[in-house]
Amino acid sequence: MPLTRAAETTAATAYLDAVLLACDRALTNMPAFITAGETIADRHIRGGAIGTYWGNQSMGPELYGRSGGMVNIGFDRIWKKERTPAEIGLDVAILGFDRTPTAADRKWFEEDKKRGCMMVGLGPRLHPDVAPYAAQCDVFLDTGFGGDDRVVSLVGTARVGHVNHVINALHGWMLTAETVAALTRRGKMPCMWKSYGWPDGKDWGNKYLFKQQFHDEYQVPPQPAGQLARRYVEAIRGLVVKLKEDELADIRTAGQWVGEEMKAARKVVVAWEGHMPEGYVALRDDRDWCTSSQLHLWLDSQREEHRKNTPDGALVIRLGTYGLDPVGPGFFKDKSQRWILVTGEHTKPEYKAENAGAPIYIALGFAFGDACVSIEGYPIPVFAPSGIMQAVAYEAILSEAVAHRLGAGVKQ
Repeated sequence: MPLTRAAETTAATAYLDAVLLACDRALTNMPAFITAGETIADRHIRGGAIGTYWGNQSMGPELYGRSGGMVNIGFDRIWKKERTPAEIGLDVAILGFDRTPTAADRKWFEEDKKRGCMMVGLGPRLHPDVAPYAAQCDVFLDTGFGGDDRVVSLVGTARVGHVNHVINALHGWMLTAETVAALTRRGKMPCMWKSYGWPDGKDWGNKYLFKQQFHDEYQVPPQPAGQLARRYVEAIRGLVVKLKEDELADIRTAGQWVGEEMKAARKVVVAWEGHMPEGYVALRDDRDWCTSSQLHLWLDSQREEHRKNTPDGALVIRLGTYGLDPVGPGFFKDKSQRWILVTGEHTKPEYKAENAGAPIYIALGFAFGDACVSIEGYPIPVFAPSGIMQAVAYEAILSEAVAHRLGAGVKQ
């Protein structure tokens, strides 16, 4: 699908167009995902684990334990208690870099490389701090950027809108999709997570975690090479187009609110839930403008942390997954916090975002349950869009905020 330009190019539209272009570029590199998926599938069938780490920037939490992802991703999530040295020798390590590697990233990479894992890296190959690790990988899925991944140039010298973490997440799910597809062509369907948002989500997961590598109760036909990854990218692309078409006015208003806080030298609180935000919120340019508050509203401990550690009267970006816990509106009101709601759909009326009364509501568009690709013969959809869409909306808001603070338009 060709890109279309808005009548007026704003910081947000420029950022969203850059994400759409990244989706198009990812599809042109499909052979790399197919080949990597084939290799990983062969190793996994022969007993190799597919490993990642929660603390590995944005990529680890995005793939680890995610709705629509593989249950057995993570070196601490093996389907049997004992494996042979030969099986362990077939392990695959997936590590993502969307900025300079941390001490933990370096440690995990070096340990997994030393013990003979197949090393799969994701990130900006030309980033000077990432390049040495990219060179050591058996497979490296490049975002196409160097040391600066900001894709929107404002009039003057400012650049905004980080994209490495978004592209890494897209690539990570494409890799997962083509690994699953390759397994189906070998007569295997890996166990996949069902969202805990569904009443039976935990029971579903507990049935397979630490117990089962492949399903024996579902017959899934062989999936053609490239089809699942393409369908995932097309789903993401459709959601980004919908965000641009339906939510731009609210994104721009949210950006203006945040920009006013920047002008006043007040930090905005980003109250996030889910997985991927832990790896990017307040960790780059936004560390000067935002403070991170992990807030799953059903957890007493996180509500208490938010109460203690965020200012009364602050502006809050509620970066949600689907809907809003009914506790939310009163919780923010008690702290006199203005709030911007960014979230997906919910099925229960009391959780529906449109009923929450947020002054600004930006709908992320994905369905409840957080998975967007169906496979014939499998009872649940797979591959999650929420992490990408949270990040895309967040970066679009911040792009508008900086443009508003500076009074600068987009450089043409």
